[in-house]
Amino acid sequence: MAMIRILEASQAKRLLRRKAARLEEAEAVVRPILENVRKRGDKALVEYARQFDGLQRKSVTVPVAEREAAAKRLSREFRAAVKTASANIRAYARMQLPPERKETVAPGVELGQIVRPLDTVAAYIPSGRYPLPSTLLMTAIPAQVAGVPTVCAATPRAVDEIFGTAHLLGVSHVFQMGGAHAIAAFAFGTRTVPRADRIVGPGSIYVAAAKKLLAGEVGIDFVAGPTEILLIAAEGDPRFLAADIRWLRLWRLR
Repeated sequence: MAMIRILEASQAKRLLRRKAARLEEAEAVVRPILENVRKRGDKALVEYARQFDGLQRKSVTVPVAEREAAAKRLSREFRAAVKTASANIRAYARMQLPPERKETVAPGVELGQIVRPLDTVAAYIPSGRYPLPSTLLMTAIPAQVAGVPTVCAATPRAVDEIFGTAHLLGVSHVFQMGGAHAIAAFAFGTRTVPRADRIVGPGSIYVAAAKKLLAGEVGIDFVAGPTEILLIAAEGDPRFLAADIRWLRLWRLR
């Protein structure tokens, strides 16, 4: 069983400085990748996908037939779970939709608010040691509920649980690509990959670095990295608090 370190408050600043330094190192790595995809488009994108993502086909586009076949291979229990989760997420997303308003505040003065969806939203879905179809559900469905006409998903590996879930959700575009090159493709757009108005979803430190560097080029949710949990407590037994974190991490991976 993996052990969880318990840090004293005096050690926290050093840990945070180390995290910042790692992100700066990752930025230095991804800068040339972003520039290469910007200049060379699909050619650079496919080269990186072959090198890092194990891409076998000629294009990063995952054909509808491949997604449909992946969905058919999913277990009955998995499909049922997707159906239940989808219904719950859609209901919550509908509840969050901002209402359009119009109000007359004075003679001849009418104020209002009109809400329009983005044209294209791209969801980055990790598929490393633990593929995360849950991330696909929680990013694609709110975009669909909001009325976004083009919802894209990118994932580094060919995983039935992600390709199949994308098919069940009716995601319009699915790509097998990961890392900084996937973020660059959505930020700049290529002949194959549509330019996104916003990129959402977690990823590796290189994905986080790419999103940070391209935040002025494309909208992002926030700079997220690997799944990490930090619990700050003014009192309590550190061993029990660490046990809570351990339970949360195991729950997150289920």
